[in-house]
Amino acid sequence: MNSIEARNTYISLFSSGGIGDLGFHDENYECLASAELISRRIEVQRLNGIATPDRLICGDILLPGTYAKIIEQAKNYVDRNRQPVTAIIATPPCQGMSVANHKKGDELGRNSLVVKSIEVIKEVEPLVFIFENVPSFMKTTCTGMDGNNRAIGDEIERELGHNYEYLSRTLQLSEYGSPSSRKRSITIGVRNDVTWVTPLDLFPERKEAPSLYELIGDLPKLNEMGTCASEDIFHSFRPYAPRMRNWIRDLPEGASAFDNDDPSKRPHRVIDGEIVPNVRKNGDKYRRVRWGAVAPCVHTRNDILASQNTIHPVDDRVFSIRELMRMMGVREDFIWFDGQEEAYRTRDFKTLKKHAINIRQCLGEAVPVPVTQSIASNIKEHLTSHLSFSAGKPRRSLTTVWSTFSQESSYLDVPANRKKNYSAYYTEPLVAFSLVKRALAKFDGKTNRVIKVLEPSAGSGVFVEVLNQFAEYYKINLTSVELEPEISSYLTQRFNRNHNFVAFNSITADFLELELLEDFDLVIGNPPFGRRPIDLENKWGKDKELSVRFLKKSLSISTQVAFVLPKALLHAAYYRDTRDHIVERSAIDHILDFGEFTFPDVKVETVGLVTAPIDNSEDFEIGLKSWPRKLVKTSRSSYILDREFPNWVIYRDQFFDSFVEKTEFGQLSVWRDRTISRKYAVEDGVRVLRGRNLSADGTLIDDSRDYEISELNALRLQKSVSGLVGDNKFLAPNLSYKPRLVPYRNAETSVPEGSCAVLYGNLTDIQAEKLVKFCCSADFEMFYRIACNFATRSINIDDCLVYWWGVPR
Repeated sequence: MNSIEARNTYISLFSSGGIGDLGFHDENYECLASAELISRRIEVQRLNGIATPDRLICGDILLPGTYAKIIEQAKNYVDRNRQPVTAIIATPPCQGMSVANHKKGDELGRNSLVVKSIEVIKEVEPLVFIFENVPSFMKTTCTGMDGNNRAIGDEIERELGHNYEYLSRTLQLSEYGSPSSRKRSITIGVRNDVTWVTPLDLFPERKEAPSLYELIGDLPKLNEMGTCASEDIFHSFRPYAPRMRNWIRDLPEGASAFDNDDPSKRPHRVIDGEIVPNVRKNGDKYRRVRWGAVAPCVHTRNDILASQNTIHPVDDRVFSIRELMRMMGVREDFIWFDGQEEAYRTRDFKTLKKHAINIRQCLGEAVPVPVTQSIASNIKEHLTSHLSFSAGKPRRSLTTVWSTFSQESSYLDVPANRKKNYSAYYTEPLVAFSLVKRALAKFDGKTNRVIKVLEPSAGSGVFVEVLNQFAEYYKINLTSVELEPEISSYLTQRFNRNHNFVAFNSITADFLELELLEDFDLVIGNPPFGRRPIDLENKWGKDKELSVRFLKKSLSISTQVAFVLPKALLHAAYYRDTRDHIVERSAIDHILDFGEFTFPDVKVETVGLVTAPIDNSEDFEIGLKSWPRKLVKTSRSSYILDREFPNWVIYRDQFFDSFVEKTEFGQLSVWRDRTISRKYAVEDGVRVLRGRNLSADGTLIDDSRDYEISELNALRLQKSVSGLVGDNKFLAPNLSYKPRLVPYRNAETSVPEGSCAVLYGNLTDIQAEKLVKFCCSADFEMFYRIACNFATRSINIDDCLVYWWGVPR
């Protein structure tokens, strides 16, 4: 199917007056659905052309009809255009989470509106999702989709973690493009199959906010209640009780009316002729804002003096709508109500008053326009500009103009000889992000702690760049090691001139030969996957696999290691010693099954392994995420690393356990020939059996690609098979996730090549018959796939995997 060019689209949930949506609208995104409960706010969106009327959905998202309309709009688009929705942005009501809300009751229902947003994201599966809310968002309790109460962050992980990599950070938005102060939790998720971009690439760009004077100081002063200046009805003095003016008239910048020496000038009520002071709940109430400060956070009750930071630096009033629009980055020509142009021309305050509360509330509820526009721009530049679709699936373009440093590093053009000599295969950015995120999570809450990190196989710097992005939120002291001088020089030039690290040190050396005299909190990266001859002169040279050498040395430096490793580590006999070494040295915190997502254009199955210090407990919890199976869960170490088994079984479940209980394992051994191939073929000789010749009913079948070898070569193999100890011999396809078994007696006039393993042992006739029937069944196929950790390229039947070819009791 021809590839389809990507389009930029979005869905907005709890969109209010569409102010936050302006950021996407102005970046030329197509709005597929904008959902809002209150009709007058939907009307604001209609007047500004945020979306076509049929896509402006007014109603409660908790109601089936409203929810169905959102899903229908999304599915219609996907079916019509053969590509997914680009982004969903959700800003659910935050009153139940806000520290400024002193009237909290049972807010679970309100907070659980978040869960409906999660449900929409789960069903629509956009490429990106965005949540914006108050700082306590991720820790606030909600009622989950299963009816159980849990933290919102845990609910996102439970329902979306299988399909997305995401990051949640609390940002002061005035440092990221917002013209006003606004501390908010921003959560951005990227779908697993969009591997060339990370959530950190999509967060808003850093940009210093202007001072309040720079932002609104050019607007005319307003001294008389109920009047406006310069014909602008949106820049007007909202009236309030005249007696309150005395409270604020003499306040200097930064002072609160509660601090007045004269009790009559402090906020109060008069009851039966006596002054009754108002209760001072928030320190920023009745406070005059400073000109030199960043504009204050715009709250929903920005219309009253008693709200937070609402009093102008010099005028005795709350901020005007025009000033608030500037604080939220809303352009001057934004339309708030039908007939606005006429009301503006005639200075119709009566009409303005009718709409003013809605306008002010829309501004107070919104995400500042520059913030959403920055996110929308980043999605467009870093994700969709490199995107096309084939059969509805995202495909990364082969462009040479990459827009992030991690993309440049991942897709660096490496000559074939360099790949061979240095095993130089670089990691996809999203894969590197997933490891770094989980490894650094151990240091959350330790804000003053400098984390000493070692990258022992830096390559072109994918992990270094992702760590550099995380260094905005963590204090990281990084040492990177790279063997190849040319690549090491590239890293030094890139990061010495601009980085976020507390310190950065680049070393050109062979990590396995390097003597490190300092301790590290974390060792992280993608070690080389090549093989080298055993080198007993090197302390780490007894393993052929370079990745194992790197892993073992790294575990000697730190118990916290986060590595990309071959998936065969989980179950292959070769890695049995390595598995034992890992659990002796550390606890396993996460296992990430990346499948074939790790390397650009290279079909190699990998896992991510994140270890942690041993904590006195022999049984610890392990987080598991599977990219190919879209699965996220936690398991106890005693369960998936069961020492009774020859390998780790990370997908172990009740189905698997039911077979363990009724099957005798470890009854057979395995032998395979590794010498015969088609190059020994002759025209008239002995038939060679391959895995494809073994049928699911225990018989042999012919194949057009069959070949024969000479009787002399065949005799050598027949002697090897006849010398295997045991009365029973069977043939099984070696590299196959569709297991089946054929008694060897059915093939004694033939010989097996390497794709056809010989299983042998001592069984009774009844056991042998049961074994063949059992191992050719659909149930055994599923059981065996679990035992092999659903691998597809690393399932050679070896001394570990032969264990699972069991006999039913």
